[in-house]
Amino acid sequence: MARAANVLVDALVDGARSTAREGAIKGGVRDVLRRLRRVGLAMAALSVLPSCVGVFASPAGPSLSWGTHSHGALLGAVALPAEGDGYQVHPDWRARGRTFAIEELVGGLTRAFAQVEQAAPGSVAYVGDLSLRRGGDSSMHRSHESGRDVDIFYYAADREGDPLPHLPAMLRFADDGSVAAWSAGKTARSIREPLPDAHLDLRRTWALVANLLSDPGMEVQWIFIHKPIADLLLQEAEREKADPALLARAREILHQPTDARPHDDHMHVRVFCPTASRVFGCADKGPRRWLKKRWKYMGPAS
Repeated sequence: MARAANVLVDALVDGARSTAREGAIKGGVRDVLRRLRRVGLAMAALSVLPSCVGVFASPAGPSLSWGTHSHGALLGAVALPAEGDGYQVHPDWRARGRTFAIEELVGGLTRAFAQVEQAAPGSVAYVGDLSLRRGGDSSMHRSHESGRDVDIFYYAADREGDPLPHLPAMLRFADDGSVAAWSAGKTARSIREPLPDAHLDLRRTWALVANLLSDPGMEVQWIFIHKPIADLLLQEAEREKADPALLARAREILHQPTDARPHDDHMHVRVFCPTASRVFGCADKGPRRWLKKRWKYMGPAS
């Protein structure tokens, strides 16, 4: 019990200290105090859950997301392997050290990438940032704090429909799905390679979205995406005669963020708090928090 509480305190302090280092000194101090006051709630939860003894006695126990996506921490983080079936963490992003998440998200990602590669051999999804090992603030994101967020490059294909290997950076896509520019994120890297004669690979990108939304081991809350790209993906789903219930869910979850860039170079996936994390203070945040309950109880779309 004490070990679990100490890990929680350390993670929260680390996250709050990073807030102060980013320049919001007063806000960082307030954040430290606010987060530490809530540690008592987590410790109370530990005392009433007998199974927690076994969970925290082992370093291989379940990971936990604490707080919200924008003010949180990550306990018992699981690292997404640098490479796997159908994906790789892009080398430039790998160097940032933001490759950690809760186990539910890591498991769902690896399953989805492998399923896309199995259905369309040669597929490689490039992964950007997840979270820091203990979560907390990052100068590069307004979220990604509690192990429930991940950035994924869009799949791209050449004129023959073959995937593009060894991309030096993300590709920014125009509203019609054509390649518009290189996007190096915030790495400040200058991309000297010419733009490829390519387009957004709708088949593979929709397959990834469909697999993420259908995975029984996690529940997607949002996929932040440029609206014209979302429209293209939904049209692809209709052409493929996707399950009506899945299509209806995708229409709700594919969402262009209102407080960030339009996400025309990558999708940002966020999952709901798992039940175990919710007990320890994980909180879903957003204008549509009813989605999880709604999809749990609603029947198939007619």
